[in-house]
Amino acid sequence: MPLLILPTPQRRRRVTLLLARVLSALSLVAFVGIRLVYERAWRPAVRVSRHDRREHVLTVLFGGAQIFPLVAWVLGDGLASADLALAAPLRVVGVALCVGGVALFWWVHATLGENFSPRLDMRPGHTLVTTGPYRWVRHPMYTTNLLLVPGWGLLTGNALVFVLPAVALVVMLAVRLPDEESMLAERFGDEWRVWAAQTGRLLPRLRSPQAT
Repeated sequence: MPLLILPTPQRRRRVTLLLARVLSALSLVAFVGIRLVYERAWRPAVRVSRHDRREHVLTVLFGGAQIFPLVAWVLGDGLASADLALAAPLRVVGVALCVGGVALFWWVHATLGENFSPRLDMRPGHTLVTTGPYRWVRHPMYTTNLLLVPGWGLLTGNALVFVLPAVALVVMLAVRLPDEESMLAERFGDEWRVWAAQTGRLLPRLRSPQAT
């Protein structure tokens, strides 16, 4: 093969960046699309709700920190100063994490069905979901972000695309998870406590409680 038609390092880098932008955009569209589909089916009703104002602020801040840096990176070079020289295999790992994160995101929404709510609240007829991913993890909705945040960071090779959502995710988990578990325990009592003893909070347990 003539040397003139072999890809130069600059050409390879451009192709890599183009593929990364396309794959990042596709995964983001899938992520947002899934949420919009289920939010359209969600109907506010008379609810048991907590901290409405704080919930709104948390949702906006986390959503903004997660989506806006990625959109800025996909659409242009505004975040180029934070680009990292990542090897291609790391970007492939990022693709795998994004695919897994989006797939899990859909599975969680499909499993929740009518129990889905974008806010920290419950319908009067809310049931405790223990099927699907909830068979192993109590909060798989947040687990999706444990896949997507590093996934998008590796795929884009951009520090800000990873750091900003990661910080927002830590804040979200620290503030919201205790309230969510308290609300579930108050609503479902022993049913929730038995289920909680058998599942992991964000990741599956390595061994069952009976085996310890």
